Amino acid sequence: MIIRADLHVHSLASADGSSTTRQLAAQAKARGLAAIAVTDHDVCTPLPERSDVLLIPAVELSTDRGHVLGLFLQRPISGEFLRGYPPLDACVAEIRRCGGAAVLAHPFAPQKLEQRELQSLSLDAVETANARAALRPGANEKANALANAMGLPSTGGSDAHSAREIANAYTEFDAENCTLDALREALLAGRCRAVLQTPCRWRDKGRSRLQKDRRMGGFSNILRARIYQIACVFRDILHI
Repeated sequence: MIIRADLHVHSLASADGSSTTRQLAAQAKARGLAAIAVTDHDVCTPLPERSDVLLIPAVELSTDRGHVLGLFLQRPISGEFLRGYPPLDACVAEIRRCGGAAVLAHPFAPQKLEQRELQSLSLDAVETANARAALRPGANEKANALANAMGLPSTGGSDAHSAREIANAYTEFDAENCTLDALREALLAGRCRAVLQTPCRWRDKGRSRLQKDRRMGGFSNILRARIYQIACVFRDILHI
């Protein structure tokens, strides 16, 4: 059976997130998804026991060479990997130690490594359909080419920072049922397909930037975020 899951979603536990886990799950159900991965920035967010959709324990780690998603975690990531910018290879090893799958997130938005360096990495999959990365021309296409060159599965995720962005991109799994074990097995076996439904709007990026800077506090931070938000609105209007 085909199961749709958004494998890159942020909740209020991320500094730039604006929706609760329950709000994200409710929106996912309304948009026909069976599962979402809660990939908050450098924190393993506790998940409700009951939900409208399957909640996949996950994290997005900030490494010295870009971001990596840890999906299907069976236990929380050690604290040393949740601060600073630890080595990417060490983060991948930690994700696997915790029972998870390591997925390179939006590798070309922005690009942190050269193609040769990227292809030398040990990973389980590459995110090739990211709705926010779609704002950077060619980023998802380059990620797809990278996945093909490395012989790795492709995943899709909205990179939602609010419920309204859920399902902008997602992953289609060919799995027997919608359980953590079944979806993890399908991912590692390559029985999945990345789907970009709708590119993120610039104004959504502006809102998440403002959310983050409001939490940081300080007049100058909030002012810069407001200016960026206005610029994002104009980018949507002018389609640039």
